[in-house]
Amino acid sequence: MRAFTFGSGAAGMWPRSSWMSSFVLPVLVSATALLLVVTLDVFGGRLVFFPFVPAVMIAAWHGGRTGGLTATLSSLLLIAIFFLPMAAQWRATPGDVFVLAMFVAVCLSVAWLTAGQRSAVQARERALREAEAARHDAEINGRLKDQFLATLSHELRTPLNAVLGWARMLSTGQVDRSKVEAALASIERNAQAQKQLVDDLLDVSAIVSGRMRLEPRDIDLADVVRGAIDSVRLAFEARQHRLHQDLEPIQIVGDADRLRQVVWNLLSNAAKFTPDGGDITVRVDRLGTLARIAVRDTGRGIGADFLPYVFEPFRQADSSITRASGGLGLGLALVRHLVEAHGGTVSVSSDGPRRGATFLVSLPVQGAPAHLTADLPASPAGARAFP
Repeated sequence: MRAFTFGSGAAGMWPRSSWMSSFVLPVLVSATALLLVVTLDVFGGRLVFFPFVPAVMIAAWHGGRTGGLTATLSSLLLIAIFFLPMAAQWRATPGDVFVLAMFVAVCLSVAWLTAGQRSAVQARERALREAEAARHDAEINGRLKDQFLATLSHELRTPLNAVLGWARMLSTGQVDRSKVEAALASIERNAQAQKQLVDDLLDVSAIVSGRMRLEPRDIDLADVVRGAIDSVRLAFEARQHRLHQDLEPIQIVGDADRLRQVVWNLLSNAAKFTPDGGDITVRVDRLGTLARIAVRDTGRGIGADFLPYVFEPFRQADSSITRASGGLGLGLALVRHLVEAHGGTVSVSSDGPRRGATFLVSLPVQGAPAHLTADLPASPAGARAFP
């Protein structure tokens, strides 16, 4: 036999607050009405019925129609127990029965009208709260988009200025022969940065329009992660980051290039927010039917108040870090959608500011969807930024 449990929303059970307002409160206000009647010595004749009407109204306001009905029944019971035997002249005449029926009708009408009015008030208050929340969200989204556009223009212009500057100097012979190689390297580096920005924008556009395509095939997830590590190794060495690897070979079906892009973005993100000499750990393992990629850093960490918004569009707790480190902050947007396109999930956890963060990607071992065109949501997620 299942025990009756308060606080459960399951069918056949009453939540504690609903049970209190629907049953306990109506009985209490009916008892209060009884005390009031006794105190005022109004227990003669038919007037005994009507002091209970306000009790029914109060019960219906707080407990709805159920509360009003409970108050009506409890009032009738109290009247029958305490007053009918005391009134010797009271007889069950047709008139008295009519008065009793009228009392019940009045109480039920009051209960239904009061409950309806209360529902209307609650609906109006709820609509006002929703409208205010929508307005607030619209203001935040507008401000975040403005910040994103400002960052976009800055990030597109910065490498372009470097390329144009070195190109002019090389074309006019203002660069010593000994510095020509460094100038060309700078042009190539900034051109690659520009290309990365454009590629990210094109990928986001493809996600929004649903044109992102996958090319799934049998791959070793550990090899994919190694390829991504090789592409960021120089950046790690430049900042003396210590990289720790624990890569278990796991065969899955997926788009190797896109998954490599996922890991590259996570590693670049970790490098961006980890101070010089910090530790970054990459692990690949299997848990049941899931293949997992974990990227853990010892960087700035994420505040608990910002954790729910890490993957939301345009969200940045501190855009100055992204400005200083470069990039549009679209990396995690692509990570989330590419992982979801493979039928997986990505999550983030952190013990708080300056305590690092861990990103965990979970992919089904049976592989990505069989179709080549990924059915992706219509909006990109936001970038990771830390307080």
